[in-house]
Amino acid sequence: MAVYAFGPFVAELAERRLTRDGRPVALPGKAWQILALLVEAGGRLVTREVFRAKLWPNVVVEDRTLVVHMSTLRKALGSGPSADYIETISGAGYRLTVPVRLLAEADPALHASSHAPPPKATPIAVRAFSTSSVTEADVYLGVGIADAVTTTLGALPGLTVSPVGAVEDLADARTLGLSLLLEGAVRRSADRLHVSARLIDVASGGTQWSERFEHPVADGTTLQDAIAERVATSLAGSPVVDQARVHSYRPRSSEAYLLQLRARANLKLYTRLPAVKALGLFEQALALDPDYATAHAGLASTYLALTSSVILRPLPIDEAMPLARHSAERALALDEGLAEAWAALGRVKMEYDWDWDGAEADLAHAVALNPNSVEVLDAYGQFLGAMGRHDEAFPIMEQARRLDPRRLATLWHLGFICWMAGQNDRALDAFGTALTVPPRATRGHMGRMLVLDHLGRHDEAMVERLAWLKRQVPPQTAFAERLAELDRKGDWRAAMVEWIAMLERINFWVIVAMQCMAIDERSRALDALERWLGDRKTYLAFVPRLPSFRTLQGEPRFRQILRTMKFDGR
Repeated sequence: MAVYAFGPFVAELAERRLTRDGRPVALPGKAWQILALLVEAGGRLVTREVFRAKLWPNVVVEDRTLVVHMSTLRKALGSGPSADYIETISGAGYRLTVPVRLLAEADPALHASSHAPPPKATPIAVRAFSTSSVTEADVYLGVGIADAVTTTLGALPGLTVSPVGAVEDLADARTLGLSLLLEGAVRRSADRLHVSARLIDVASGGTQWSERFEHPVADGTTLQDAIAERVATSLAGSPVVDQARVHSYRPRSSEAYLLQLRARANLKLYTRLPAVKALGLFEQALALDPDYATAHAGLASTYLALTSSVILRPLPIDEAMPLARHSAERALALDEGLAEAWAALGRVKMEYDWDWDGAEADLAHAVALNPNSVEVLDAYGQFLGAMGRHDEAFPIMEQARRLDPRRLATLWHLGFICWMAGQNDRALDAFGTALTVPPRATRGHMGRMLVLDHLGRHDEAMVERLAWLKRQVPPQTAFAERLAELDRKGDWRAAMVEWIAMLERINFWVIVAMQCMAIDERSRALDALERWLGDRKTYLAFVPRLPSFRTLQGEPRFRQILRTMKFDGR
């Protein structure tokens, strides 16, 4: 395959490598395929029909799917001196607006640009700022401002940014292989915010710089931007320096800004009551400033959290998902560069609409906009795993894990993707690691139990089952002892029947279905799957790939479930 130059870019098709003036440009899969078709056409028109035939053979997709992937490509390329590099021919297709040259291997331009050594990204983490000098009511500022700085840095090139909460101290930073650690302290006077921040060289433990930042509360966004810009401009030789000027949206009132920070501090806890609080706080912020795109995106994320089975779904899914879609679309109407909003829209399509192509377009676009967002990477990794594209899913999930090894959801989802890919030991390891991470969530026991039962290692699975019961709130000790007694007497199946009946009472239909398959009750498993489908519970997208259900592939009822979820032909 050839190497092409167009404008400041060089595209090496065989290597799937795009560079701009010698610096790599990240492109997700579909955007890369679109670019390849455009450069191969050499500036000639590529019709929509050609794109659909090449990119989605044997699959019917909406026109908007191509439009969104094209938007991802345009964002990655940026704009030329007078126009976009890609021209839209209304009703027909697209073409490049700059001349395309075929490069020979010995062409000096090739060595000057595509073979220049790519600049190494600088890994950095931001700790929650200390709040020892603020009132209890203002403690959220430590997490809120640090999280805002992290989000700003994450969208800049030349950095890999671990989120707030990923690192507790310098020793953690060294374990993660980070280069820099940003920490600080925040305080608030009557009408001003003060942050004392310092950037630490992780290897030596020395301070690169230490500065005080002070701005009126009414201009808190300028404060967070100033900190992010100071970090960026201190990285000599990094491409981030070239794009270090940041200018986040300034909300109309200081109260809207503070409400948004407080909402995000609650949302990061990902538990039931704080998520409900976050909903009210985002709504209050938007009442003060209806054009606050970041708050709309946060509201979309909150609606999605409130549909999660993990926190017992405080809002009905048929109510929350349309609201999440509306909030995400409103955010994008105000600022189309918000990765969080694209990811929220992609998750609605994946988890509610079962619009798989639309979900991929939006999630891939979100990753391209902010490849440092653990939440965005996790959502895209889940999608790829659900599609059986495990070779693509693993690098995405491992990147999310590297950025934040403490995030339980990432470990949980990685465990399922490994299991679906047939990597059972790796799945058990991921679920086991989840049990060692504070707050030591019990889901790791459940994940290990499911894998072990599927492998026929029922004694080990029973150990995990009993541990899960004993760590519930309140502990289900008596029931655990009942199951253990049945198992000791050699009546494992009777123990499983009682266990499954308990799961049915608490509506854990996905676990019911998999545990019914462990005792070969296929009809009962299908009943549970249909209940799971009717309730639209979390993780439905995994159904076709979960090993527990592979022997159901020929069952008419199972095929109907897949048709309902629009998995035909995938």
